[in-house]
Amino acid sequence: MLSQMEEYKFDLYGYMIIRDALSADYLQAANRWIDDLPPLEPGQLFGNIVVHSYGGIDGTNLQDIIEGGELFEQLIDHPAWIEQVRHFIGTRHRPYVHEAFLNIRGAGGYIGVHSGGHVTDSRKRKGRDRGHWCCSYLSLLVALTDVGPGDGGTVVVPGSHNSDFPHPQQDSRAGISEGPGESLEGAIEVYLNAGDALLINDFLCHGSAERTNAGERRMVIFRYVPEIYGHRFGYVPSAELMARLTPAQREIVQPITPRKWQTDYAA
Repeated sequence: MLSQMEEYKFDLYGYMIIRDALSADYLQAANRWIDDLPPLEPGQLFGNIVVHSYGGIDGTNLQDIIEGGELFEQLIDHPAWIEQVRHFIGTRHRPYVHEAFLNIRGAGGYIGVHSGGHVTDSRKRKGRDRGHWCCSYLSLLVALTDVGPGDGGTVVVPGSHNSDFPHPQQDSRAGISEGPGESLEGAIEVYLNAGDALLINDFLCHGSAERTNAGERRMVIFRYVPEIYGHRFGYVPSAELMARLTPAQREIVQPITPRKWQTDYAA
C-alpha cells in the first residue's frame, strides 16, 4: 500500500525508488546467467531473444528478455513492484508489457536524454486525470549491479513530465540526444544498490550518465502500458489479409509487425 507521501512525490517528481526489490540469491543467479553468455552482436538471435543496440554507445540490449527462462519470467509481475505498477496505471486497465530487455553497458557507455512532458501524443503525460491515476507509460529499471558515482546511473530531470517545454539542452524532438545525460542543467543521477528498482513515469525527461568506471552496468528494464494500447481482443491479421491490403492500410491494421518466435524474426 502506497503512502500519501509516496503518491505525492511520484506525482511531483515522476519517479520512485523501490529498495531491495530483488534478493541476493536472485542477483547471484542473474549475474551468473550474464557471465555465461557467449559473444553477441546486434541483429543476432540468442534463442528467442533479440540482440539490439541503439548505436553501440548505449551497450547491448537483450530484447524480449522474458524469453530467457523462468529467471526473467518471474519479473513480469514481481511482487516488489507489480502493485505499484497497477496502482499508477489505474483501476480501469490492466498492465501490458510494452518492452522487456536486459541492458549491459561497459565503460564509456551512456544513453542520450529523451522524452519529456512536451511530447505530444494521445497519452496522459502527467499520469493524473480528474483525481485518478492513469499513467500511460511506466518504465521500471532494476539494477543487477550497484549503480553509484561513475557507474552510468539513470539521469532524470525531476518534474519534467509536467513541463510543456523541452529542456533547453535537449533534442527538441525528444529523440535520444547525443552526449551523456549528466551535462543537463537540473538533471540528477539516481544511484541504486544492486537489487533496487527505479520506477518512472516515462514522460519524465531521462537518459543516463556516462559510465567511467571499469566493469559493466547491468539492468533489466520493463515498460508497462495500459492494455488498451494493445488490440482489444488480441487478434492478429492473417497473412492473406495483409497481402491484399495497400501499404497505407497495412500501417493502420498492423503498425508493428508481430514477432512470435524465432522463425518469425527477420534476418
